[in-house]
Amino acid sequence: MLANKIAPTAVWLAFSAFLITHNPSPAITSELSYDSMFKEETATGGGLANAFFYLLSATGSPYGTVGTTAEQDETSKALVKPYLDPAFQLQRASGERYTAATYLPADVDAYEIGDVRETRPADDLLVVRYSVRTTQTLPDAALVMGKDKAPRLTVFHWNSVDASWKILSHANFNTPVAAVCDKEPLIDNGLESSVSPDDYKLGVSLIEKWTTLLDEGNSRNMLNPQAQGQNAGGMGYTTMSEYKDPIISKIHFDDVVVSRNGRLIVVSYYAKVDQALFQGSQLLSAEVTPRLLTFLQGDDESWSLIANATFNPPKELPQGTVCVPAGTLEEAP
Repeated sequence: MLANKIAPTAVWLAFSAFLITHNPSPAITSELSYDSMFKEETATGGGLANAFFYLLSATGSPYGTVGTTAEQDETSKALVKPYLDPAFQLQRASGERYTAATYLPADVDAYEIGDVRETRPADDLLVVRYSVRTTQTLPDAALVMGKDKAPRLTVFHWNSVDASWKILSHANFNTPVAAVCDKEPLIDNGLESSVSPDDYKLGVSLIEKWTTLLDEGNSRNMLNPQAQGQNAGGMGYTTMSEYKDPIISKIHFDDVVVSRNGRLIVVSYYAKVDQALFQGSQLLSAEVTPRLLTFLQGDDESWSLIANATFNPPKELPQGTVCVPAGTLEEAP
């Protein structure tokens, strides 16, 4: 069962199993609740993942409530924005994706974090792959998300000017189980790039190079040794030593969004392959599905992939999905 929300730093660092937390009252939510961990340069990947979700639990409507007001949404945007890298992108399994300028966070009530794996492609970068059990709704998508354990893949970037970790990219593999009644569920929010034409062209070229290498079976040539990957079927890899070149037939992609912060580029896009075998054993869907990739430029100016998220989201709500009235989570599956 879920415990009352208590998350001192000492508890954040103990990740032997699952850390269990709940949405705090406004009196408990303070700057020290999550900000101190973001400002700890020696923070662990598990600590930062917990700080991120503790931040999300302070957004949205009060605990146990479905639906948010326009005022609550604006407050939530303002609360999370200082923790987002300029190149921030987020992709959800429900289809929406966001940049730092457009991000409206999920309304998280309760969460558990576990199965934490972290890698460090550079001194100022942490790639964290972990699982989360959570109770949450998506304010702009009008969706209630599943409570089962689902993967996440997050990249954190240390900002030396602010002396704080920032969230660079985040892949959320949780899937919807219900819609908020009388609202139109959002599957694709039509995100567009805001980078310069040159940066957009560079982002597209990185996708082209990566997909070509995948098709040729030479993707290790672009993979950072400290890279992590995750797919919607639950499989993933931590570092190149665990990576197996996928078996993929021709890849088609479009609807590219690019964001950049210096030597860091995040790209999201929709891809379709005729057939793909992931990690040597898992046959992936041939449907059009989103991807979220994070690249790092090295001292030799070459680009390597440090985080690779492959989604298989539903294109519409699953058959038999119920709607839940705004105001309570009691009737949610």
